[in-house]
Amino acid sequence: MNAEPTPSAFSDDDLRRRRAAARRLGWLLAAFVLGLYLIGLLIKR
Repeated sequence: MNAEPTPSAFSDDDLRRRRAAARRLGWLLAAFVLGLYLIGLLIKR
């Protein structure tokens, strides 16, 4: 492995944008899972 500490591969602005996108993706995924759960509750077996 590289023993020298490397500078951050992404700028602060890029990291901020990536975190915002990851947060948005997390909320969308949670909403999708919750939607599947609620649909599963409504379907009678």
